[in-house]
Amino acid sequence: MKHPRFSLQAVLDLRVQAKDKAADAFAAAVRDRDAAADRVAEAQHRLEELTRMISGERFPAWVREQGWNALNAQRDLLKTLVLRLAQEEKKVDARREALIAADRELKLVEKLRERWLVQIRAGQAKAEEARIDDFINSRFLQPANP
Repeated sequence: MKHPRFSLQAVLDLRVQAKDKAADAFAAAVRDRDAAADRVAEAQHRLEELTRMISGERFPAWVREQGWNALNAQRDLLKTLVLRLAQEEKKVDARREALIAADRELKLVEKLRERWLVQIRAGQAKAEEARIDDFINSRFLQPANP
């Protein structure tokens, strides 16, 4: 008996690969976002240290001016890092949507494959039943030979 082949197997394989790629891209985007969040937290901590250092001690004017310049530079860096974090969040959202779409497309083909398998199994069950009926009819319903 010839083994049945799912006609959309190539499409199913491609959809599996697409979902795997989307999952990898999503994981990379999450890692990048987490790294950006860590940089923001580090910059925030450094800004707080600079603020405490400048406001807590008395310095000569030239040192205080350098401190304020460093503080302003740190604030600018923090703003830039926050913007990058927002961009990374957008990338994560886009990758999540792509992963959801790839999963949806894969499930569609998997449902078609399941329906196909049900039909194949039903056909095989019918064929088996027909073989059993033929066997029973040939063995037990033969006319008696005197």
